[in-house]
Amino acid sequence: MTDRPDQPEQPSGPEPTPAPQASTRTDHTGAIQLGIVPLRPLTLPDFVSGTVGALRRNARALLGVSLLVAVSGELLRLLVSTLVLGEVPVLEEFKPGATVDWDALYPYATDLAISMVSILLLSIPLTAVVNVVVPRAVFGHTTSARHALREALPHLGRLALVTLVTVLIYGGLIALAVLVLTAGGGAGALIALPLLVGALYLAVAFTFVGSVVVVEGLGPIAALDRSRTLVHTTGWWRLAGFSVLLNVVLGLFGMVVTALFTRLSGASLLGDTLAVILTGTLTGVITMVFQCLWYVDYRARAEGIEGLWVKAG
Repeated sequence: MTDRPDQPEQPSGPEPTPAPQASTRTDHTGAIQLGIVPLRPLTLPDFVSGTVGALRRNARALLGVSLLVAVSGELLRLLVSTLVLGEVPVLEEFKPGATVDWDALYPYATDLAISMVSILLLSIPLTAVVNVVVPRAVFGHTTSARHALREALPHLGRLALVTLVTVLIYGGLIALAVLVLTAGGGAGALIALPLLVGALYLAVAFTFVGSVVVVEGLGPIAALDRSRTLVHTTGWWRLAGFSVLLNVVLGLFGMVVTALFTRLSGASLLGDTLAVILTGTLTGVITMVFQCLWYVDYRARAEGIEGLWVKAG
């Protein structure tokens, strides 16, 4: 990132001004810091401290909306699973060596699919809110939940469309890989492997899609291309490494929380529900804040900070 621009590009409306509570300071490298991160190329500690700062300064907008999404998603999952299956399945350990057939797995697989769809749908407003709040927090602004939701509302339609497009792309590649592998056996693996690698590549290349839609106002197809180009401008492997590290840490956190609630509740439905809500609230918003900070860093490295400066105002 560069320091604060001398002559940032002018928006169509009034000139943006720093939030009253923002104070200009410098970090240990001498870079200007107006908000949660310094205005220079960011490192892993910067992303961690920036995420903590964003959550602390905008707790109602970020954690509040994330909690609402997690609770709503879990309630929707419980309702739909009850309607479809007759009851919500509670995961029980299968005995070692026991034969597991489809009839035994069907309730759990169906419940998992319902849960994934619920989370996917309800994560759309959280994506919009995070990408309203975090760029502003970079420049020292604190955003209320009401303001964040009001600013996020116009982007929900485009976010829903780009989510549908990405799901179709990933789902199509994975389904085709499974079909080829099932039909072709060992020979099919030669075709299935490149398809799975392609899905993995796109998962990283499309990391910034939500940020591009909200911050830059692009449509689904343009946002996909913009995200891929931006990722490659600074480095696909760098972003892939960050993503793997974040997912491993959050995955371990989720396992610990789930195991703790399972032990305390005796594997009850209530314990499982509380564990899902807690892990969903924290891991969902933390992942999105990290992704938005990666977007800020990549865009600033490739194009400078000017455009983000104006947008944040």
